[in-house]
Amino acid sequence: MRSMDTASLNLDRKMVFPFYIFLTLLMGYMGVASVLSVWEAGETIVIVSLVVLFLLHISLYWLNVLWVTHNERWLLFYYPLQTAAMVGIVLLLNGRSTAGLAFLFSATISIVGEGLGVWGNTRRAFFVGLFYVAMLLGFLYLFSTRETFFGSLTGLLVNGGSIILMMMMFNQLFVQRQKAIDLAESLESANAKLAASAAKIESLTLQNERQRMARELHDTLAQGVAGLVLQLEAVKAHLASNRSERAAEIVEQSITRARSTLAESRAAIDNLRAEPVNVADVVREKVETFKQSTGVACELELSVTENQLDPETLDHAMHILSESLTNISRHAQASNVKVVFAIQNQNLQLEIRDNGKGFDVKQEIKGHYGLVGMHERARLTGGMLAIESDASGTCVQFVVGRS
Repeated sequence: MRSMDTASLNLDRKMVFPFYIFLTLLMGYMGVASVLSVWEAGETIVIVSLVVLFLLHISLYWLNVLWVTHNERWLLFYYPLQTAAMVGIVLLLNGRSTAGLAFLFSATISIVGEGLGVWGNTRRAFFVGLFYVAMLLGFLYLFSTRETFFGSLTGLLVNGGSIILMMMMFNQLFVQRQKAIDLAESLESANAKLAASAAKIESLTLQNERQRMARELHDTLAQGVAGLVLQLEAVKAHLASNRSERAAEIVEQSITRARSTLAESRAAIDNLRAEPVNVADVVREKVETFKQSTGVACELELSVTENQLDPETLDHAMHILSESLTNISRHAQASNVKVVFAIQNQNLQLEIRDNGKGFDVKQEIKGHYGLVGMHERARLTGGMLAIESDASGTCVQFVVGRS
């Protein structure tokens, strides 16, 4: 909210100028009436002095409206000069015309109204108004009779009070209008920020969704097709050695694997994430499928004491296990694999170790989306994924600890 100082309370010139035009006409009329009232006396110096003082008084109003927003130090000269002009006019007219007190009344109301317009309903405007009202009362007391004084005082309270009250009400309306404008600007700014945030969130959501779908497609289609390729190669080898019965068995396994891959692919596309009915059975099935498709010996240490893990964490763990076994079957050339899968409450420990040829973990392989997806899954669960590999084999460890 803008502070109610001089700069902020000066109204738009389109609103202010009519007020100052009215002051000009009013003070011009008072000046003409004052000059005419002393014209017959033929006091040229008095007439010229009145004209100069009225012009000064009116000019100061216009200088104030044009300069006050640019230089507040001008006010140190403005009010003393206005006061001097008003006092000079009253003193020149005293004893010569009754227009002096009428002018002082109008000038006091005008300058008090101007103060309210410039500073609003503030202490500064109050003290300015108090000073000029006190000056008016002082001149009324000095230059009028007792009966005239009380009549003028009543007129001041009724007419002047009404005008000042209207100005105060107008200022309050202006303050409320300014609050409404500021509130509208704040709402507009907030809406712009919300729109920008919504666009950013949408962009991040799309990016995360692309990454998720990339992982799902890799962990379903890629792994499934890779397994089918290995099984078909095994069938080819058995047929070449006239082991048709074993080849037929692997063909049946391939059909089963193809159906499973198709089901998993549809589940990934439909964004179906369901917690396994039995975690231990799913792990055993994956290990058994690996052994049957590769012929590699695989030892399983399985311990599920109590499962309080959310389905999403379990889903990521299963994909890491599947990706690790797929990498072993495709690249490791291992003869022995050991899988440790343990869950206790909200703690999960998964370890896949093989005795294959290993690889350079630090080397970045372009297009190796499997390892990238494993790290992304670990990050999404808040777990830790560690991969160690050398010439004696590879060890993948995935740990999620929530206790």
